[in-house]
Amino acid sequence: MTIRHPSKVKKYNKKILASGVDTLVLSLNVVWDEPLLFTYLDQLKAKAKECNADYQGELQHPFSPHPWPFSIRSHGTKGGYAWLLSGSDFTFKIGNWQDPGPRPSVMIEIRSEALWHLGTEEAIRIVLGIIESNRGRIVETKLSRVDLCTDVLMPEKRWSAELMDYAVTRATDHVPYYKHKRLTGIRIGKEAISARLYDKPLEITQQSQKTWMFDIWGISEVPKGKKIIRVEFQMRRRVLKELGLNTPRDLIEKSVNAWAYCTKDWLKFQDRPGLHHTQRSTFPWWKEIQDGFDGVQDAEPLVREKAVRVDKQRLIQQANGMIISLHAIRQEEGIVDSNKPSSIKDCVASYVEELMRNSDKLPNVQSRLKQKRSKYHREKISAEERVHNMARFFSNRY
Repeated sequence: MTIRHPSKVKKYNKKILASGVDTLVLSLNVVWDEPLLFTYLDQLKAKAKECNADYQGELQHPFSPHPWPFSIRSHGTKGGYAWLLSGSDFTFKIGNWQDPGPRPSVMIEIRSEALWHLGTEEAIRIVLGIIESNRGRIVETKLSRVDLCTDVLMPEKRWSAELMDYAVTRATDHVPYYKHKRLTGIRIGKEAISARLYDKPLEITQQSQKTWMFDIWGISEVPKGKKIIRVEFQMRRRVLKELGLNTPRDLIEKSVNAWAYCTKDWLKFQDRPGLHHTQRSTFPWWKEIQDGFDGVQDAEPLVREKAVRVDKQRLIQQANGMIISLHAIRQEEGIVDSNKPSSIKDCVASYVEELMRNSDKLPNVQSRLKQKRSKYHREKISAEERVHNMARFFSNRY
């Protein structure tokens, strides 16, 4: 496998802004030579049940002096996995059997932010390393779900539900989505393979808050008269197997081939609907999308910085609202003079005073901080460490 150094220059295409893996789920068969991890996770799960809330834990990290923090649920999963571990970047579902069985031993989801921040290879390296660092011997690693995407800049007038009239696909399901009579997305297909086309900046604003995608795109705002449409294909195990995408190595080496299948065989947008496919031509804009996936997803360090900044801004806004509301209540009670102008410092002082009045209900700050760490923890790995560790890891494994 070729190990690519982090790109120093962002590739620029006036229409194709980015492409890569946006979600990845791995299934692992693992031999646990010792049940030490099982005992530890059982203890944490029992504590989660006692406090009726997620409980904080840590696992040894293979490439960092700091452990990987996670939150464990008080219950397992519907798939029969005893332990569900969640962090900002990854989710692990771990079964309580020491040797491989009919179900995978571990299911791992690598989230969007980690894939764009770390790069696909690095993210895979870390999650497999976490299992091995905690005495798990990985026998087999398979791809369970892969979401490939390309973000394209297109004229605003082209984005309409009429696009579905021009879709040529093997799927039978075609569903448009609206909000306030405004088209937000189109879904084609379901189950083993499906496609989604949607207004990504609108989704960022209304749902995900992933403003760091603008750094990936290399722009600060959507140009006037344009839309940034994400074209995303979700492929599950059956289709992945048919395409020869079985292992992480297959994904790294054959993702361009998978994109070609999705955009040339499974779904196309062509002119003159109703005619036989031999009499129809693929739209030029769809040809650009067909050729717009380059299979390279290098790490983007700015993703982490922007994501942390968004978290802080959101928490500040929430805190402001609650602290100001508390100050208003104290004004109504006559504790604070409502005729005197108040600043945010006055509101904070009100909060502290009210907190001290209820000192018997003060939280264990250190314990709460520990519980929150997993929610906001993000991998911190330099470009030099990434290249060195990745070369060593993949040369040993593949």
